[in-house]
Amino acid sequence: MIHFTGRDKEKAVLVDAYGSYESEMVALFGRRRVGKTFLVRTNVN
Repeated sequence: MIHFTGRDKEKAVLVDAYGSYESEMVALFGRRRVGKTFLVRTNVN
């Protein structure tokens, strides 16, 4: 299992949006090389 330190809020937003029955949009932004794509790929699958 992969553990993110300090990413509990971000993970909760992604999981809630993915599991919603409504259309959802999540804007994910930040500095380069901080793990944005990795966070999405490992928590939405």
